[in-house]
Amino acid sequence: MTDFVSLPQKIGGAIDRALCETFEKREREIPAGRYVSLCFDDFPKTAATVAAPMVEELGWRATYYVAGGFLGTTRPQYGTMFDDQDLHRLHQNGHDFGCHTFDHIDCRTATSEEIEEQCKRNLEFLARRGITDVKSFAFPFGAANLTSKRILSNSEFALRGVKTGLNRGRADLDMLRACGLQDNKGGTQKALKEIETLKNSDGWLILFTHDVQDKPSPWGVTPEDYRELLAAIDASGAEVITVGDMVTRMQPYASQADLSIAS
Repeated sequence: MTDFVSLPQKIGGAIDRALCETFEKREREIPAGRYVSLCFDDFPKTAATVAAPMVEELGWRATYYVAGGFLGTTRPQYGTMFDDQDLHRLHQNGHDFGCHTFDHIDCRTATSEEIEEQCKRNLEFLARRGITDVKSFAFPFGAANLTSKRILSNSEFALRGVKTGLNRGRADLDMLRACGLQDNKGGTQKALKEIETLKNSDGWLILFTHDVQDKPSPWGVTPEDYRELLAAIDASGAEVITVGDMVTRMQPYASQADLSIAS
């Protein structure tokens, strides 16, 4: 079945994105330097079995955004999703973990109670597997509005959206920019351009994708394209850092000038 998004839905989404980029900010200073974070959302098994060894080969680590409800399932777009062995291996190898909603629900349409329950359930799912140092959250589908942004801000997570671009200067920790690597939308080429930009100025580039396989989903990449991307990052001289580690580095830069969050 073909997905259909009505004009009112598109307009509503655009308005919500504009409001989220303008209001309810929690700003933090990014330390001087050039940084790249590699992320995998949801996450398909190939993100662990194909992509993780490529990342580790360069001495780097990535951030995996987990939706606990996907454990051991098969998704039409991605194929087999992660299992407990994948989580254990990634954790043992020092990768970082972020939170999604447990059932990958859309925060823009969910109630406050649903969002809080889903995050609590997901964190408990991770904690039962020994993963407790969770410092960031990625909005499923990149969908957010001011209400969900405010609710999740109170969780003290760094919140990641899907608007392309570098995070520079004082970044909104409640709506971090990130570049998706969807091959069908030219995402890898856009990411390569962002890496070129990063060569000449300080900033933090967050890159995210889903599956990494020969015939990727619309939200994934091929192993060849991902390897090319990693080589470009390596050549750029930027420091590769997990989202969790960057959030830790940013905390000392908080000041009284930070914009407060409405309670």
